[in-house]
Amino acid sequence: MARISQRAMNNVVIIAMLLMIALFNIDSFLPKQDVPQYQSLLPQDAYVLKIEHDENTLERSGQLWRQRTRGEGIAIAPDKQFSAWQQAALEPISGVPTQISSSQPLVVVVWVAGQTNGLVYGFYPQTSPTVVKFDNNWYTLTNAQLNTLLPWIQ
Repeated sequence: MARISQRAMNNVVIIAMLLMIALFNIDSFLPKQDVPQYQSLLPQDAYVLKIEHDENTLERSGQLWRQRTRGEGIAIAPDKQFSAWQQAALEPISGVPTQISSSQPLVVVVWVAGQTNGLVYGFYPQTSPTVVKFDNNWYTLTNAQLNTLLPWIQ
C-alpha cells in the first residue's frame, strides 16, 4: 500500500469535500427552467365551491352557479361570471405600484373543494390594469375585467 504524507491526505480530504459540495449543489449550476409569464387566476382543475366578496357571493348550486348579492339585480349571468374567473390570468410584476400604497384592496376569497383555507386575492381597482396581490406576490389582471369578475362593485 502506498504511503502518503499527512499533508497529502489533507489535500485529498479537501478535494473530496469540494467535490461533494459541487455534487450536492449541481442543480444550482444547471440552467433554470423558463418561469411562466402568466398563471391562471384559479388553480387548474380546481373544483370551486364559492367566490366571496363582502356580502356578495357566487356559489355552486349543483351544476349551476347562483349569485347572492345585497344590491339589485346583476347584469351578468352567473355562468358568464364564473367563465370570466376561469379565463382570467395573472401576469407577475416586480415591485409594488406606488398608486396602491394608501388604498385598500377588494378582498375576495375563493373556496376550493379539498382545501381547508380559501384562496385570498386582493384586487386594487384604482390601477390600470388592475393589480392583484395573491400569495404575497404582485400581479396584473389579464384576459378579464374586474367588473366582470365582481359585477356587484358597480
